[in-house]
Amino acid sequence: MKNITNKFEALLLLGLGLMIFKLYVSGNLTQLIAPKMLSYSLISLAAFLIVGCLRMKKEKKNVHCCGCETDQEKSKSSLTSISKYGLFLIPILLGFTLTNFTLSEDVLAKRGIVQKQIQPDDSAKNETFHQHDVIKVDDKNYFQVLDYLMTNIEDIEGRKIEISGFVYRENQFPKNQIAIARLSMTCCIVDANLYGYQVNGHVKKMKTNSWYTIQGKLTKGSYNGETVPVIQLITSKKIQAPKDVYLYEYVDITE
Repeated sequence: MKNITNKFEALLLLGLGLMIFKLYVSGNLTQLIAPKMLSYSLISLAAFLIVGCLRMKKEKKNVHCCGCETDQEKSKSSLTSISKYGLFLIPILLGFTLTNFTLSEDVLAKRGIVQKQIQPDDSAKNETFHQHDVIKVDDKNYFQVLDYLMTNIEDIEGRKIEISGFVYRENQFPKNQIAIARLSMTCCIVDANLYGYQVNGHVKKMKTNSWYTIQGKLTKGSYNGETVPVIQLITSKKIQAPKDVYLYEYVDITE
């Protein structure tokens, strides 16, 4: 029985290593973890494969058991091992079979849009987007713009903004309102948050979860009792979703 357990453990370790390799090669690994965590994942990949091979080699060298266990004891031991290690098969199977690892609409609806003060990192403190006629938002300055608008919310009335994201709707949104949103990840998909701006106007034809570049004028509004920037829609253009749908910004979020 010990030989069977060793072999099963070896196969699980090899399976985990090959799953990480498959996700890395397919480009799906960054849908589950932030790029800064990739090196740790690759170290884990190597560790799983090495230890798995060693366990498999050990299993081959093990001597045969004496056969003194009864059939009942062997059956009970087998069931215990299957229940103990079987749960590891679930993430392995999902890793090999799933192709889309982004959060579903139902999960996003439960989380809602994060509307908290954001303190960006020091790398973009010299950003001058606030001096332009149109505030153009991209992946690099997304959180800097959000911080600027939240900090200067009394002075943003009438400013133009251009931003891309996917359409997000909540049940309580009226028909003329959506949010243009992005997902942000710090370490892994477990800590993923939804950031976005309310958009008012002719938005009925804009499909939920589809990606658009929009331009509009900023005004003040409210979301869950908080004062937030709102975009009055001027134009919208449907676009292809980016290869990497997440923002990986190193920020501190404070209440």
